[in-house]
Amino acid sequence: MQGPEGSQPRQTLRAGDRHPSDSDVREWQRNTWYGPAPTNENPFDEPEDAPELRSSRSDNVNEHLGDFWRAETGGYSYAPNQGMTRPPSREEPRAEKRIPRRKSLLMPVLGLILIIGGILAVLRFAVFSVREIRVDGNRTLSAEAVIQSSGIRPGTNILTLDEGRIEQMINGNYRLQFKYLDKQLPSTVIIGVREREPCCWLTYCGIQYSMDKNRMVLSESEEMTLEAGAGGLQAQPEAFRNLVEVRGLQIRSGCFVGQTLNLFSQDQQLLFSELFLEMKVLGCTGEIQEADLSNLSSVLLTTRDGYTVALGDGSQIHAKLRSMLLVREELKRMEERGGTINVVTPETPLYSPPSGNGT
Repeated sequence: MQGPEGSQPRQTLRAGDRHPSDSDVREWQRNTWYGPAPTNENPFDEPEDAPELRSSRSDNVNEHLGDFWRAETGGYSYAPNQGMTRPPSREEPRAEKRIPRRKSLLMPVLGLILIIGGILAVLRFAVFSVREIRVDGNRTLSAEAVIQSSGIRPGTNILTLDEGRIEQMINGNYRLQFKYLDKQLPSTVIIGVREREPCCWLTYCGIQYSMDKNRMVLSESEEMTLEAGAGGLQAQPEAFRNLVEVRGLQIRSGCFVGQTLNLFSQDQQLLFSELFLEMKVLGCTGEIQEADLSNLSSVLLTTRDGYTVALGDGSQIHAKLRSMLLVREELKRMEERGGTINVVTPETPLYSPPSGNGT
């Protein structure tokens, strides 16, 4: 078959045939066509060895008619002067990005934590914050001194106040004793204290010391004054004028301000504590001038109006002191002055007038 003018007829080659110009062609690049060479110029013409397909082909297939040819293609296209071009891409709608379940729960949890933290911060620094501190029970010490000893400061969270620690700090001040701590929500604190009151004094190593009923040393002095007592003029510090002078204590240690006086005899310590406790309960501390505890089986008291009181041992201290007060009042009514009141047996007290006086 003849091709277009000026062209040579196409030769049919078989696999393995060597073309004169195939000297440089590799085996896999050679022509592998086994049938007759196509003679149609139109690529849509069927090859000669399959004429039966012509009957089923559309007549207008070469005219590019129909919906198929008018449909847009999504692949590459060819233009004579531009080469192969890619059609503009159509952006498909993006699928919603799914957040993992753990991440989706994390944000609400964090938000809840922040809200709770904010509420706690408001309660801590705005609502339950100490704004007012009151003191109950102070007499000579100022409220500021008591508050300073307690360690409580304005702005402290009232809910976190440790009563045990506050008690320890207040008792660390030798002039104070802790009684109670009252928290009045939301912002008021009341501190109840008791000031240590001196009730007696003694002389040790030439220095005079005042103590409370628990033998806590509260002050010291070296200034002595003369005062008329039952035995005549007596020397005592001016600051201790209304206190009981204690004699006969066997001091072991602790004779310093802010410390507890320790005695060698445990029985003497118990007698001291019980005697001054009962004297305070009966309100007669100011009526006693002197207490001699040198002999535990024969305790002697001296009143400021000149009576000597024999208590005997340390038993029934309350009953003996009460009996002494009743007898003393009766003797004063009878205008008896001085002498000895024996209350060893409190139910049957005995009175002995001074030497040279009748009974």
